[in-house]
Amino acid sequence: MSKLNILVLHRLGSPKLAPDFLTKHVFSLRTNQPEHLYIYHDTQLPIPDYVRDVEFDAIILDVTLLCVRWQKKEIFEQIQADYSFVKNSNSVKIAFPQDEYDCSAILDAWMVDWGVDIVFSVISQHWDVLYPSYSKVGEIYLGYTGYIEESLLKIPCKPFNNRPIDIGYRARKLPPYFGRVGEQKWKIGELVSELSKKHLLNVDIKLGEAYTLHVSTWLDFIGNSKFTLGANSGSSLLDPYGDIQHSVREYLRIYPNAKFEEVEKSCFKGEDGKYSFTAISPRVLEAGLLESCQILVEGSYSGVISAWEHFIPLKSDASNFDEVVLAMKDTDLVARMIRRCKETLLDFHGLRAGNQALRVIELIYQYKKKKNLRTNISQVENAMRKYNSEIAPKLNRIWKRQERRNTLSILIHKCRLLILLKNTVRRILYSINGK
Repeated sequence: MSKLNILVLHRLGSPKLAPDFLTKHVFSLRTNQPEHLYIYHDTQLPIPDYVRDVEFDAIILDVTLLCVRWQKKEIFEQIQADYSFVKNSNSVKIAFPQDEYDCSAILDAWMVDWGVDIVFSVISQHWDVLYPSYSKVGEIYLGYTGYIEESLLKIPCKPFNNRPIDIGYRARKLPPYFGRVGEQKWKIGELVSELSKKHLLNVDIKLGEAYTLHVSTWLDFIGNSKFTLGANSGSSLLDPYGDIQHSVREYLRIYPNAKFEEVEKSCFKGEDGKYSFTAISPRVLEAGLLESCQILVEGSYSGVISAWEHFIPLKSDASNFDEVVLAMKDTDLVARMIRRCKETLLDFHGLRAGNQALRVIELIYQYKKKKNLRTNISQVENAMRKYNSEIAPKLNRIWKRQERRNTLSILIHKCRLLILLKNTVRRILYSINGK
C-alpha cells in the first residue's frame, strides 16, 4: 500500500514535562508505523499556510488538543478559528478524547461541526449520553487512556523480595468536580498511609503535584514497589458545559479549605453518582507488566482485570485493609496474581500500542478509499522540509522556556516547604522548652 500523509494536531508542550504515557500516546503512530509521512504540530503555535493547504490522508485530533474545550473561552475560540481548515478538509478525521464527561456537550458539538469520522472513546459505556449528536453521524470505537509500548516490555523486573517499598503510590489531589471517583484517587492514599502504620509497612505514598514522577523515575518507583496502590481513572459527574467546574473553582477561590461535602452541597448537590465514567489507567498496565502486585479500589477497570484474579481488592473506605494485609502476606496468592495479571495484559490485543497504531492506519486506508481521496506525496514532503526548518525550532524554544519555568516553580515550592518545616520545628522546640 502507498504511504499515508498524516497531520497530528496536539498541545503536549515540552515532552520532558509531560507524563511518559501521554508523550507515547501522542507520538504512537510515528513510533509504531514509521513508514508513513507525519507532521506533528503543537497548536501553541499557529499552523503555517503551506501545511493547512495540504490535503492530508488523515488529520488526528489528539487528546491534548481536545482538552482546550475546558480552558478559557477565548483560547477555545482561537483554536476553533486558527484550525477551521480541519472542518473544511476532506481528510479522514480521527479524534482521541479523554475525560469526556468534562464539557461533554461542547466536545459532542465540536466533533459534529468538524465532521470527524471516528472518535476513540476511553469510556466503555454511556456513549448516548456523552455523544447524543455525534453518535448519530459518526463512528465511535473503544480506546484506552494508555497502551503497552514494546519499550516497557524490555525493562527487567526486580525480584519481588528485593523491592524496598511495601506499598507505593502517587496521586494528584483532584478538585471536587471529578466527583467521588476523583476524590477517591487521592483520599485512598491518605487512608492506606495511615492504616499501614499499625502493620509496620514501609510505604511510599505521596499526594500532590509536587511529588509527580516522570519517565524512568516513575517506572523505577513501580519496579521498587512490592505492591502498587491504585483506583479507576475517571469521574462520577457529568458536566456538559463546564458549569460545575466553573462553580467549583469559584467556590474554592472564596473558600480554599472547603471539604468535598461542602463543595458538593453548594455546587453539584444531587448530581454526583448518576453516572460512572471510569477506565483502566496506564498505571495499572505499568504495574502489571513490571510485576508489582496491585491493590486496587473495587471497580470495573474496563473489564480487563478482575478482583482476586489479578489484584487485591480494597474497599473505597479502606475498611477491609486488615484483609488486604493478610492477602499481602500470602506469597503463593501474590505470585499467582502477579503472573495472571501480566499474562492477561500481554494477551489483550487491544492494549498493545503497535496493534492500536495498526488499527488506526487500517481505518485510514478504509475511509480514504470510501472518500476516494487522492493526495500528493511530494507536496507533503516539501511541507515537512519547510516545517522542520521553520516551525520546529520555534517549538523547541517554547518548550525550553516551559522547562525553565517548571524548574523555577519546583525550586520555589521546595523553598516554601523548607520554610514551613523550619517554622514547624521551631514551634515544637519552643513548646518543649516552655517558651
